[in-house]
Amino acid sequence: MLKTITLSILISCVIAPALAQRAPEPDVLPTATVIQSFEKAKVSLAEAIKIAAKKHKDAKVVDVSFDSQAGQLAYKVKTYQDNNVWEGAVDAWTGEIVGEGTTTPVSKLDEEDQLELAGLLRASIDLSTATARAEDKGSGKAISAGLEETSGRIVYEVIIVNKGSTTKFVIDPKSGQFK
Repeated sequence: MLKTITLSILISCVIAPALAQRAPEPDVLPTATVIQSFEKAKVSLAEAIKIAAKKHKDAKVVDVSFDSQAGQLAYKVKTYQDNNVWEGAVDAWTGEIVGEGTTTPVSKLDEEDQLELAGLLRASIDLSTATARAEDKGSGKAISAGLEETSGRIVYEVIIVNKGSTTKFVIDPKSGQFK
């Protein structure tokens, strides 16, 4: 009985993160409450990108989004390096990495995530540059940015907050042009 329970817990710890990795990410715009929390954050999304990139030498940030759930304001971050994706969080007040995060081999990712990473390898601009361009064009601050696969094309999607409302910008990672 104890072996069965231990095995069940072990399987849950290994499989649950893998399944969470495969869950589709909805294209949901932040609520007014989330925007209000975001506007109070001391660390910007651009700073969170830099912090996450420094965590692992030569890592490329592929996705970052503001998260105000669980009572802590943080940026959820995904980086890519050495055929692994690291997922963690950056505290939106202090800029500190929260916990150790999790690392998943690319081979364990779903097909869409693998396609997005392949697009990253062909990109001529990084997420930081795409975010800065969207912030300039939208005259606001980025609340989320990341690689997305849309109709077979890999693009950066950046959501900008300006005066309490949001605008989504789509940027080609090869040319840096807005779509």
